[in-house]
Amino acid sequence: MLLGVVSAHAATVVTENVVSQSMQTQSHVPVTFGQVFKAGDVPGGATLTATLNGQSVALQVDAKATNPDGSLRHAVLTAMVPSLPGSATMPLTLATGTGRGQSGPITLSQLLATNYDAHVSLNIGGRAYTASARALLQSANSAKTCASWGAQCNVWLSGPLVGEWVVNGAVTAADGTPANLTIYFAVRAYAGATPGTVGDVRTDVIVENSSAFSPQAQPQYTATLTSGTASYTSPALTQYAYTRWHKLLWWNNAQSKVYLQQDTQYIQESKAVSRYMPLKPDESFLSGLRQSCAPLDNCDQTKTMGNTGAQASIGPLPRWTSVYIVHPDVRAYNWMLANTDALGAYSTHYRDPKTGWPVSIQKHPYVTLTNWASASKVAAQNSTKGAAYKADMLQNCYNNAVVSKCVTAWYGTGNPNVWDNAHQPSGAYVPYMVTGDYYYMSELALGASFNELWSNEAYRGFSKGLIDASHAQVRGKAWVLREMADAAWLLPDSYPLQAEFTADVENSLADWNAKYTNNPNVNPLGLMNDGPVYNVNGGNHNAMAPWQHNFLTWSAGHAAELGFTGAAEFRNWLAKFEIGLMTDWQGYSGRGYCWLQASAYSIQVKDSSGNWLPSYTTVYSTNWPTLTALACNSPAMLQELAKVRKQPAQAGEMSGYAYSTTGYPANFQIGVAAAADSGLPKAQAAWNLFDSRSVRPSGSTAYNNYPNFAVVPRSAPYTPVDTAPIISPVPPTTPNPAPTQPPPPSTPPSPPPVGTVSPAASRTANSIQFITTG
Repeated sequence: MLLGVVSAHAATVVTENVVSQSMQTQSHVPVTFGQVFKAGDVPGGATLTATLNGQSVALQVDAKATNPDGSLRHAVLTAMVPSLPGSATMPLTLATGTGRGQSGPITLSQLLATNYDAHVSLNIGGRAYTASARALLQSANSAKTCASWGAQCNVWLSGPLVGEWVVNGAVTAADGTPANLTIYFAVRAYAGATPGTVGDVRTDVIVENSSAFSPQAQPQYTATLTSGTASYTSPALTQYAYTRWHKLLWWNNAQSKVYLQQDTQYIQESKAVSRYMPLKPDESFLSGLRQSCAPLDNCDQTKTMGNTGAQASIGPLPRWTSVYIVHPDVRAYNWMLANTDALGAYSTHYRDPKTGWPVSIQKHPYVTLTNWASASKVAAQNSTKGAAYKADMLQNCYNNAVVSKCVTAWYGTGNPNVWDNAHQPSGAYVPYMVTGDYYYMSELALGASFNELWSNEAYRGFSKGLIDASHAQVRGKAWVLREMADAAWLLPDSYPLQAEFTADVENSLADWNAKYTNNPNVNPLGLMNDGPVYNVNGGNHNAMAPWQHNFLTWSAGHAAELGFTGAAEFRNWLAKFEIGLMTDWQGYSGRGYCWLQASAYSIQVKDSSGNWLPSYTTVYSTNWPTLTALACNSPAMLQELAKVRKQPAQAGEMSGYAYSTTGYPANFQIGVAAAADSGLPKAQAAWNLFDSRSVRPSGSTAYNNYPNFAVVPRSAPYTPVDTAPIISPVPPTTPNPAPTQPPPPSTPPSPPPVGTVSPAASRTANSIQFITTG
């Protein structure tokens, strides 16, 4: 879809801001960004137009994902700004209407008619290994292999304003010897000011150690990247298996200085992300955010994700992304991208060398990391089953000068950056959504693929991608569901694994609904069967963590908002837990389950015989027998509650760091917000009561700078805050220390490392036992 002139009957969809990051006037400024749309805002067959300050501008629309009704869900948009005054902010309005046709697309031949090139040179042990974007583009052009999702040359953008081709190849020494790395060049060529010419050219240079099923390697090198006069030299790097990094270069440093500030309230209204409280981060906080990350640096991501305690990465969105969503300042945007780049440092990037795409469990149903040791024994058998397992076996690390302590008892890579599914952040979902960049699209897909192949192959139903049985921790179920749903919903319709990821989500929801929602014999509390993991009052596995359940209720609600079949039913079944804990006391003259304890760290939910307790009232009396005769939130109850908590208790103060942005009431907020939108009886009352609590994050501990859990129901009253201020020019991009975080509440210890990967053990493990260097 390509548009130029706005129709008199155009219907406005959304208005963004084009923000100059230069003090000087710029001409012929290209602006490319990703845009998500509300369902129905851009109907199938409709034309999208753009005006800048009320004047029509050329717009290229590369449609990527559509809704079931045919309306546009996500697209990569490119506008050409004729003139951008220094430090200016200009509204870019997108509307449906009619537009005039434009010239044909920029071609690869046009690009190759220039002297454009981008080079990679790696110094590995004193030997140079190189790759050239121009050589790869010439080869693909001559062989006519460039196509949508072409394995060697993928056409990402195509139109009269911009074309983008993604080519890849090995880095090789002068004698042709390859290194254990693949280089991807995502080459974006913009139309020049003169018709038929090429103007600015951007190259996203991607360095991957990602070939699945091959022997692991950990090359150590220094990289030098060039494109004309533009250059970058990396620090000394050790690239562990299944990691990646990237760097943007503009040919001859010809780069327009511009920021496209999106209307993130519209993104929230699209239901692509949750609805957040109206917040405005402190200026002192924004000014201290890191703006970039060195290659293969974990930056503000937790180095060992399975660590206990609060982490900036945990929540529906991580801190850096949630700050951007509530306040799209350019510094928040850069912080989000820097920490998304940091995910490349984790060994979670597995490409199938036969297809070039992330590993597919439909093509490799026996692949597994957590059950690797058991699978390797099966693969050694001389049988049909053994041959099937052998074909899908990943190769383990082995001890060498770079990594040590590799063993045959479990799978490892030697990477000191350790991923964990129960603590994983939302990865490249929002970054791809708002940039439209190929790198972030592929990061989103690689992350989803890794969540598939990590799990025990049998428990996930081999190619079915079932989440429940293969992830014992409730929080692990929650975040894996989020990652799979996000990838399935946002990836391009024609992406090779999009249908597979969608099937994973649908299969998992159907599995949960069969086990719980539609099962008349299931427990009456709305709890997962494997939720009780704590031992209290002399029992065995008789207590569960409400906060983990809150994560899953939110995740199911998020999947429901994205439109996945069965998600709303599953959310509603789960939500009766949050609703019950908040409102049960209302039916018993104030003496049922008191909402002040709804956010308790853990609660007993089974009796001494292992039977589920029959009601929330019984749960309350079992856990806090001295409170049951006292009216909820009454002075007498608060006096006794202080004895239980061993600290003073205020009226309206929920259990577990009520003041903290990462406390247990904050965790509870996302679950009860999702419950409130369910339409279930007392759902709105549960939210209203929660929202009325007197002790909450406020003042110096408010959500403004830490909005991970600042989610509100779509039905709640809403008052927007001021729009984000425009910072011009962009602040320096030197890395800054991570912003100070509030004291983390204590959380339950993570499961022990995976020492064995028997079927039972593989269900309780959540992090790969990647062996660290000695």
